Amino acid sequence: MLHKTGEISEDVKTVEKPKRRRFSIFGILFRFLFAIAIIVGAVFYARAMISDRPEPPERQPRERTFTVQSIPAEFGDFQPNLTYFGELQAATKLDIRSQVAGKVVNLAEGLAVGNAVAKGTLLASIDDFTYGGALTEAKASLAEAKFGLTEAKERLSLENANLDFVRSQLDLSKRDLERAKSLFEAGSITEKSLDDRELLVSQREQALLQRESNIIIQQAQLDRQQAALERSEWQVERAERNLEDTKIFAPFDGIVTANNIELGRVISNNEVLISLYETSAIDVRFTMSDQQYGQLLDDGLIGRNVVVKWEVEPQPIIANAQISRTGAQIDASKGGVEIFARVDAEKSAQLRPGTFVKIEVPGLKFENMLRLPETAIYDNQYIYIDDDGRMSRRDVEIIARDGQYLLARAQFDAATPIITSRIAQAGEGVAIVNEGEPTPFARPNRQRDENAERRQSGDRPARERGQRQNNGSGNGEGQAPVEADNVDQDLTTQESN
Repeated sequence: MLHKTGEISEDVKTVEKPKRRRFSIFGILFRFLFAIAIIVGAVFYARAMISDRPEPPERQPRERTFTVQSIPAEFGDFQPNLTYFGELQAATKLDIRSQVAGKVVNLAEGLAVGNAVAKGTLLASIDDFTYGGALTEAKASLAEAKFGLTEAKERLSLENANLDFVRSQLDLSKRDLERAKSLFEAGSITEKSLDDRELLVSQREQALLQRESNIIIQQAQLDRQQAALERSEWQVERAERNLEDTKIFAPFDGIVTANNIELGRVISNNEVLISLYETSAIDVRFTMSDQQYGQLLDDGLIGRNVVVKWEVEPQPIIANAQISRTGAQIDASKGGVEIFARVDAEKSAQLRPGTFVKIEVPGLKFENMLRLPETAIYDNQYIYIDDDGRMSRRDVEIIARDGQYLLARAQFDAATPIITSRIAQAGEGVAIVNEGEPTPFARPNRQRDENAERRQSGDRPARERGQRQNNGSGNGEGQAPVEADNVDQDLTTQESN
């Protein structure tokens, strides 16, 4: 029993203490050398692959050429238009007021805001019963005044005849008195007879004075009747005018802008009924700078023809106008001078006041000028011309603007090609080619030419021989030349692109 127990104890001890594994120093050294060999082999293999890669094609540096557009230089006389923006306004506006009061009994057909009315059109009628009666009464008063004037004239004429008779009787009495005095001194008549003749002269002088007074009174009555006649005539004229004012007519060809009248409405005196503006009197108002105003003032501003354009679809409305006047004063908030131009009557009916329009005014005339687009000007000082495929700078002097073009003074020959394309790299001597023309500079391709010559002579490039040696017999003998041909084809394609 004891022996078995001892063996069991030894087995237990053996299990509890495992045996250590020992590493040999030669194994570690072998592993380290093997790793170094792998690394060195990989490095040599990579270098071999890098050294055997095909050489990139050689590209010869070439000059960059820009494609441009150009126009021949043309000198001429130009009169640029000055462009402004302004507003149309009615030159003649009218508020038709009622001159009489009464009830509206008739209205024109189609009388509404925005509609056109012709000159002389009956717009509305007011009840004329009262005004017709007033005219009849005024005419009757006029007839009575005429009758009274006739009577006064007859009475005055009668008094003038009586005055002449009294004067003749007085002359006879005076001559008879003179004879009586001579007879009395001779003792042929008595004193009583002389006194009777003197009394008769005195009576006839008194009658003369009375007739003269009557004439003055009759003349005053005649003047009074004349005044009454004139008053009656004025009353008739007023009654006729009031009767005419019951009919409201259009004073000119115009457009209705306001309508405050209705059928059956009782209107009062001096009430605004209809507002119109004259279609043939349309002005365009715009502001001109002080400098331009001074230039055109010396060249003739008043009476200058201008063009007015209203941008509508599909076709703009274009009308001619003529500058008629300038503003009465300068508006400091706007600056410049206000100009007014009268639009021709032919087109004014198509326009409407308040419209924002474009105005083109002919400016000053310039002689022997060069007309250039804005893209041809650099720094407002110079341009470039095409000098045998090279850009060449030429100085110019900007004189005026003509829409999208500039008028400049330059010192070079006509027909000189002026470059109009805008180039950021523009400069003296830059290579250019006109649009649509072939490029004058050919790109060199020496590598392709050398490979072609070698294939014709049977000599392969050095890189093909290296590849053939590195690939070995397992890759095939004819594969390397095919790859070289492919490289040449790629070079050819790249050069052609």
